[in-house]
Amino acid sequence: MEGFELYIFTFGAAGFDFCSYAARLIVAAEFIIGLGLLSRVSYRLFKYATALFLSVFSLFLLWRIAVGDSESCHCMGDIVDLNPLQSFIKNIFLALFLALAWRTEERQINHRKSWVCFSSFAIVAAVFIVVPPDAFYRIGRSSNDINIEEFTSVADSLGYSDGRRMICLYSATCEHCRNSASKMAGIIRRHDIPVDSVSVIFMQTNHQQDSVSLDFFKRYGEGLELPSSYLHPYSFIPMTNGAMPLVVLFEDGVLVKEFDYFSIDEREIAAFWLR
Repeated sequence: MEGFELYIFTFGAAGFDFCSYAARLIVAAEFIIGLGLLSRVSYRLFKYATALFLSVFSLFLLWRIAVGDSESCHCMGDIVDLNPLQSFIKNIFLALFLALAWRTEERQINHRKSWVCFSSFAIVAAVFIVVPPDAFYRIGRSSNDINIEEFTSVADSLGYSDGRRMICLYSATCEHCRNSASKMAGIIRRHDIPVDSVSVIFMQTNHQQDSVSLDFFKRYGEGLELPSSYLHPYSFIPMTNGAMPLVVLFEDGVLVKEFDYFSIDEREIAAFWLR
C-alpha cells in the first residue's frame, strides 16, 4: 500500500493524506468489484464498473507510456513490479475475459445480496484497519527520539544552525528511509520549499558515500538531489537513539519539531516555511 499511495502523491495533485485515503479506496473498490463479479449479484452493475475501471486505468497507462515513464504504478502492490506497458497488456487480457463473461446472466439470490453488501463494508474497513493511513498514526502521536544535545552539536558542526532548515536523518539501506525520501520529495516540490534549506544526514555505511547518495536520491527521492552529509554510526545512533528516518525542523539553532516516519505531517511542514 505504501508504494501505491506514494506513487499517487508523486503527481503533486493533492496532499499526502488525500492520496493515502484514495489509494485505500481504490484497492477496496477493486476487491468489491471482484466480489460482485464472482457472486454474480447485481452483475450488470459490476460489469459496467469493471469496464469503467479498466478504461480509466488503461487511458492513464497509455499516457504514462507516451511520456516515457517506466516506473511501476504499484497497481499490483509491491510484490509484482509491473511497468506501465506491462500493466496495459495485463488490462488487455482482463478486458478480453470481461468480454467473454459479458453475456453471463445475473443471479437473483436475496441472501447473497446481503452477504455482498456486508462483505463490501468489511473490505472498506479492512483496508483502513490492516494498513492504516499515516493520519491515523498521527492521532496522539509525537516523535521524541532525537537527543537534542547531540543533534545541536552535529548541526552546528555542519553549519546547519543558521536560519530555517529541515534536516532529514536517513540510512540508505533502511526501507522506511527510502519511502520517507519519496514522501519528502513530494512535499518539497508541492510546497516550493527551498532545496538549499533542506539537508540530509546519512548514517555512514561504506566509503563510497557520493555514489550512495546519488543512487539513493535517484531511486527513492524522485530524482530530487539534496545537500547531504555523512555521520559515523557511533555518532548517528546516539543522536537519533537508533530511530530512523527522522525529519527535523530547525530554526536558528533551536529544534522546532521532529517527525518519525509515520508522524510526518505535510501541513505542519508547509506551515513552518510559511510563517
